[in-house]
Amino acid sequence: MGKNKTIFVCSECGNESTKWLGKCPACNSWNTFYEQKVVDTKSTNRSKEMRSNKPQTLNSYEAKETIRTSTGFAELDRVLGGGLVKGSLVLLGGEPGIGKSTLILQICDKIKGDGKVLYVSGEESAEQIKMRADRLGINNDDILFLGETDIDVVNQAIIDINPKLVIIDSIQTMYSEEITAAARKC
Repeated sequence: MGKNKTIFVCSECGNESTKWLGKCPACNSWNTFYEQKVVDTKSTNRSKEMRSNKPQTLNSYEAKETIRTSTGFAELDRVLGGGLVKGSLVLLGGEPGIGKSTLILQICDKIKGDGKVLYVSGEESAEQIKMRADRLGINNDDILFLGETDIDVVNQAIIDINPKLVIIDSIQTMYSEEITAAARKC
């Protein structure tokens, strides 16, 4: 269980303060501070584990062949070094309309074996995804759909279902009630 605290953040430069300020001391902007809830989720055991982890020489590790799951597409498997690795994250990017969602749906259908595939969409409805699946001839009861943008709800679904593969289309639509900060300017 995390401990909540409040800080104030300048919307112009991201400067943080423990109290509200009328003028930002970092960028001199007026009335730009907003309240932000901060949740401290670090456990004391995890903090101790992290402190005791020390760098080691790369040669001290043993290289093991990783089990990979084929995507069903030889070229994509080649790009991924032989297929998907359990516990890995792959970010698929490209211009709008290029076919990312279509490719992802085809991968969902081709992943065979134990476990379900969870397809999370923050942009398209179940009906839109189903129409695309029908057009592609995909009829697979192992594909579960969740139309959601709250990452905490998605996380709970992942815990409950324990799927073999999770697709989030698109990651930029996801949010968490725990994180209230606006994107900072760089």
